[in-house]
Amino acid sequence: WVRFVGRDRELSALRAAVDGAMGGRGALLMVVGEPGIGKTRIAEEAGVYARLRGAQVLLGRCYETEASLPYIPFVQAIRAYVTERDPAALRDELGDAASDVAKLVSEIRQRIPDLPEPPQVEPEQERYRLFESVTSFLVNASMANPLVLLLDDLHWADKPSLLLLLHLSRRIPASRLIVIGTYRDVELDRRHPLSEVLASL
Repeated sequence: WVRFVGRDRELSALRAAVDGAMGGRGALLMVVGEPGIGKTRIAEEAGVYARLRGAQVLLGRCYETEASLPYIPFVQAIRAYVTERDPAALRDELGDAASDVAKLVSEIRQRIPDLPEPPQVEPEQERYRLFESVTSFLVNASMANPLVLLLDDLHWADKPSLLLLLHLSRRIPASRLIVIGTYRDVELDRRHPLSEVLASL
């Protein structure tokens, strides 16, 4: 274990957000900066603090070589939650969203094998159902136990993941969920989905 020093102001802001989420005031925060300044480490330190406060921390990473694979950071984070959660509690938290979220994270069907198949709908409606289902699940899960979702290297995120994050951001304030993202300090086109996410902060 190596003691983390410096970045007191940033860590204080993240810890305050964690404290707020414990009380039902969720938040979306971004740690921004040049490569190598310790963005990931700062986010991880916030995760350590959250665990000490009793929250569960879920990690999803974006990779430059996998930018074409949709929803990778959310799949990673939700998979980690699903594989450790009691199936009965998981079923309650998923509710009617279970079949839709299971399209994203196949391990859900292993934990809850009797799920019905989701209805066949048009692609746009299917995406909206998925966004609503993932959002409802994460919000419900945070009510049982506060959640911290760490999304690392969002500058490499695929567009569907960023659109899902934007959708989720609208429900975060009334939850016990805190999302902490990291990304490089780069110029973004106003039409870039990450710009829309940042505008929601």
